[in-house]
This record gives sequence, structure tokens and C-alpha cells, in this order.
Amino acid sequence: MTVSAARTKERYGAVQERLAEGKSLGAIGRELRLDHSTVRRFARATSIDELLVKAVNRQSILDECKPYLHERWNEGCHDIPRLHREIQALGFPGDIQTVRRYLRPAKERGLPKAPRPALRPRRVVRWIMTGPDRLSSSDAQELKEICATCPHLDATARHVRDFATMLHDRRGDLLLDWMNRVLADDLPALHSLITGLRRDQDAVIAGLSSHWSSGQVEGHVTRIKLLKRKGYGRANLDLLRRRVLLAS
Repeated sequence: MTVSAARTKERYGAVQERLAEGKSLGAIGRELRLDHSTVRRFARATSIDELLVKAVNRQSILDECKPYLHERWNEGCHDIPRLHREIQALGFPGDIQTVRRYLRPAKERGLPKAPRPALRPRRVVRWIMTGPDRLSSSDAQELKEICATCPHLDATARHVRDFATMLHDRRGDLLLDWMNRVLADDLPALHSLITGLRRDQDAVIAGLSSHWSSGQVEGHVTRIKLLKRKGYGRANLDLLRRRVLLAS
């Protein structure tokens, strides 16, 4: 059990015990030296599991440095100010009290093997959106392990990469087969994408097949909108036409 989870379990037990004694939330907060909102959250929780899910999955500014702290602690360095200075040199922005609170239980029980840093969803999305040949070996292996634990994520990654291949190789003729494969999987978010693609299916196929791009047209439209907004709604059509032509 993590330090945060252990603290959450201890506080939940203390709050529930005092509630059973008939004490008010204010009295419990004063006795346990907890903020009123914290006491209310522990009092309203239907079970400890509800709180533990949040405690276990909570991210901390110390997460990136925990493997280093575990390694140094197990090497025999128990000087917290020194450890704080070392992780500050690695980019840790927090104060020494954050490190002290995290390492306090270690003085009694020691630290286990360094935990694996928590993965942020944005990082996993970036791995999926990056071509497999452009991923580092470590990132590719980590993505493979994550997808192996979640069939839905594995299917999503596969469909995203198939679509990227269609776009890169201009194979719009493969779009219908791709949409059917997506619909065969239990992926509601991608199903809504398919619904949107089918509303203008011919245009999508043309966009995936042709080497022509509407980028230049969109750029001119954006430029004209900018010129129009600079007039704050007071420029008539003749003035706007002159500005567009003279700015070309």
C-alpha cells in the first residue's frame, strides 16, 4: 500500500469512528486538524474503496523522482536534505517537506523496489499517434505492454495507425473496409467518428486519394477573415475588397 493510500485509510477510520460517537464535522476537523472539506469528503464516502481509488491514482509532482529516491534510499543515503538537493538538480520543483512526508514511513519499514512512474494519458496518445518506426525502443515496448493489458486500447491504436497509413499512402479506396473493421469493435468513440465520415463520405475518400490539398484555400480564407476582423465590422465590401487585393 502506498503512503497516500495508508494515510487515506487511517483518516477514513478516524473520521468514521468519531461520526459514530455523534461528533460534528467541525469538532472532528479540530480534533484531527483537518480542513472542513476534507472531513466532509471522508464523512460522505460510502466506502474506503471509493477514497482509495482516488488516493492510489493521484498524481504528485514527486512521481518522476520516486524511482531515484528509492534507489538512493536503498543504497543507504537517508539524508533527506541531501536527497532533496539531488532531486532539485534533476528538476524537482517542490520543497523539502514534500520529500520528508514521502520518506517518513521509510524510516520504519524501508522502501520497496522503485515504483514505475505513472503514465500520463497524453503521453500514451502521443505514442499511438507517432509512427512505429519513429518511436524509441523503450517507448515502443512500453506501449506494447500497455496495449496488451487493454484490448480496447490495442484495437484503437491499430485503427489509428491504419488510418494514418491510408492518409500517408493516399489509399482512399481502403476507407470503407477500415470503417467496417472499426464498427466490428466495441469502440463507441470511434463509432461516432464513422458516423461523421459517412455524412460526407465521397469528400473524405477524395481527400484520402488525391494529391491536391485545400490547405492554400483554407489559408486564404483565414487571411480574409483576419482582414475583415481588423475592420471591427465597420468596413464595407468595397474597402474589404481593396484590402484583400492590395494585401496579396
